[in-house]
Amino acid sequence: MTSAVASRLSWGLILTSIDFLACLLFACLHDGTFKFANFTSQFSDFSFFTSTIDLFLLQLLRFALWMVPAAIHVANKADTLTMWKEVIENKSPLKPRFSNFQPIFCTSLIICAASPTKLLLLTEKLKPDEFLTFGDTAFLVWNFLAAILLNSSWSRYFIRTPSSYIILEEEDLEVAPKQTFELIFRLLQYCKREWLWHISGFSWLFIYSITRIFVPYYTGQVIATVVATKSYPALANSVYIMTIISLVSAVAAGFRGGSFEYAYARIQRSIRYDLFHGLVKQDVAFYDAHKTGEITSRLAADCQTMSDTVALNVNVFLRNCVMLLGSMIFMMKLSWRLSLVTFILVPIIFVASKIFGTYYDHLSERTQDTIAASNDVAEEVLSTMRTVRSFACENVESDRFYGKLTHTLDVTRTKAIAYIGFLWVSELFQSFIIVAVLWYGGHLVLTQKMKADLLVSFLLYQMQLGDNLRQMGEVWTGLMQSVGASRKVFEYIDREPQIQHLGEYMPENVVGKIEFRNVHFSYPTRSDQPILKDLSFTVEPGETVALVGPSGSGKSSCISLLENFYIPNAGQVLVDGVPLEDYEHHYIHKKIALVGQEPILFARSVMENVRYGVEVADTDVIRSCEMANAHGFIMQTTLKYETNVGEKGTQMSGGQKQRIAIARALVREPAILLLDEATSALDTESEHVVQEAIYKNLGGKSVILIAHRLSTVEKADKIVVINKGRVEQIGNHETLLKDTNGTYAKLVQRQMMGDQKTRKRVTVPRSGPRPATSINVAGPSQGNAMSLLSTSFSQSASSVTSK
Repeated sequence: MTSAVASRLSWGLILTSIDFLACLLFACLHDGTFKFANFTSQFSDFSFFTSTIDLFLLQLLRFALWMVPAAIHVANKADTLTMWKEVIENKSPLKPRFSNFQPIFCTSLIICAASPTKLLLLTEKLKPDEFLTFGDTAFLVWNFLAAILLNSSWSRYFIRTPSSYIILEEEDLEVAPKQTFELIFRLLQYCKREWLWHISGFSWLFIYSITRIFVPYYTGQVIATVVATKSYPALANSVYIMTIISLVSAVAAGFRGGSFEYAYARIQRSIRYDLFHGLVKQDVAFYDAHKTGEITSRLAADCQTMSDTVALNVNVFLRNCVMLLGSMIFMMKLSWRLSLVTFILVPIIFVASKIFGTYYDHLSERTQDTIAASNDVAEEVLSTMRTVRSFACENVESDRFYGKLTHTLDVTRTKAIAYIGFLWVSELFQSFIIVAVLWYGGHLVLTQKMKADLLVSFLLYQMQLGDNLRQMGEVWTGLMQSVGASRKVFEYIDREPQIQHLGEYMPENVVGKIEFRNVHFSYPTRSDQPILKDLSFTVEPGETVALVGPSGSGKSSCISLLENFYIPNAGQVLVDGVPLEDYEHHYIHKKIALVGQEPILFARSVMENVRYGVEVADTDVIRSCEMANAHGFIMQTTLKYETNVGEKGTQMSGGQKQRIAIARALVREPAILLLDEATSALDTESEHVVQEAIYKNLGGKSVILIAHRLSTVEKADKIVVINKGRVEQIGNHETLLKDTNGTYAKLVQRQMMGDQKTRKRVTVPRSGPRPATSINVAGPSQGNAMSLLSTSFSQSASSVTSK
């Protein structure tokens, strides 16, 4: 027998022994003196109104619940113990919907409820001047404490068993209570930030709650006045007091609502800012793995749910706490017996709220996930509407979105069904409490142990208490909804980006020497697919280097590494001999500018887009636009530099967007310029204008350019040929062409062959009797290919002949 088993057995024996001896002692003190006959006589003369031996029977139940698992430990029956634990925690294959329903906890509540129930029975036969004996009083108190000890000891010693006895996967636990309360506490921290407005709200809430507490009492006074005294002055006095209370209550309610409403708005701002701030700090790999629609859903729907529910529930919870406490004080003053009847049934509502709240937490998280999925579809479709329209897929996408909404509806329907069950249970037991109070209260009135008007006041307080408890139960449910929505939000807020931007190096200027030194790289979302393999090359200051290679060879990955979007798996990327990550984040990105194939413009003015990320004068913006050949078309627009370019620049043509992007790069006065397919998507005329804008502004800048159009490459000082993630060739245009077996020459030859194959005979039909016209677009012969390539990629001989 291991030490763990021995400790559990010892603990079980100690608990049961103490419990047994205490119950036996108090049973022997039944009449106030210690006699064993007091214990035995209760079996023969048993009565619910005079005997306490039934409390002793509850000790036998506790004995079984303590000793059975300990005995299983002794027998070392791991399978049996696992089964026992699964039954207790409801983790068997027949797991019900409400997975956190724990029989041990509920059994403890029943045993606790036995003490006040027995107290009512024992005092029923007592005369007004008689009191319970010390033995009976101690027995009632011990039974209550033993029930609490039963639940806590089970949680500590039997449920948390070593993995050698019970093997359960962590993911099998649908709800981790510790994590849940940590999330609730963290949500409440946002309320703490707005403490000033919450103090104002709480002050008015306290006044409101206090005034509402007196309403049932004076209502009973009015009824008593009408029924008993039939005095108009007394009636008027009671009504006058109630009017004053109602006015004060209304004023306090207004200020309370306004204070909390403004606090909610500030909390929502804080949550959304924290999430957005956390998102913009994430590395690019994060956005590779998460869809934009899902992220925006967290930023919108989840933050809204969090701020609304947590702030509102704090308000409701505190209001009901104050009113609950006041109601309990008045109820105990009016009749402690009726108060016990009420409090006996309260734990049942608490259990129902706990079970439903836990399940609601799980459903709320699922709901937020389905909403995020539907938002992702909407964002994807609306941002690519031109493609959807060109393929006539409006109905297809509508059906797909409807399917996502239906999934959300299915989860919501499950929530609705669960809520129906919760309301059934809570309303049923509240009604049962009212019936029990009416019956027992009527009994007390008939036996002249209570006045009728006090019973009326008590009933009103009891109804108010029931409403307070119901709302507090809904508060727990609402908090669980906040917890469900907050998990992903806090996960995003807490996520530490892989690239921390901790560098602090800021030299006076950057010369522009770039070095890739034995770089290995794969994208985090595809870590099993190497992109760059021991890649090394150098760009000297002021040099223009073209990266050439087949698609997927790793050219754009080099640009991404230079932009510090990712970090290499091995090797280094250096600028002026300093690792890129050692530079201060904002500083290095002012020295490195990127112009991509499809530049992203923001839905702002031209001026704001060019100035994006830097503080420069308007004259600097205009000068950079002139350098980028953009000033002319900008001045032709109605609002000139204040013209809104539209979402992602949709109000501009491709060439115009590229020139604005070039101006945005040039206004930063970068030492390094990165051109990633900057002209590949443009027509010939736009390409010529954009290339002119680029090349006339390259003086003194280190340039890395990527182009599939080899005509763009020939002007480079050096060409780096990358194939399958490795550098295969380095040289200028003429040198690389001489190696006819090299990758560069083959790429050139393949492009020329492709150009020849695309030239074809085009037949233009004519209307009427005239014959069709054939246009023959011919290219240079195969024999002339290499001589042509050796001069220029951009020029080709062609002849157009009409037959």
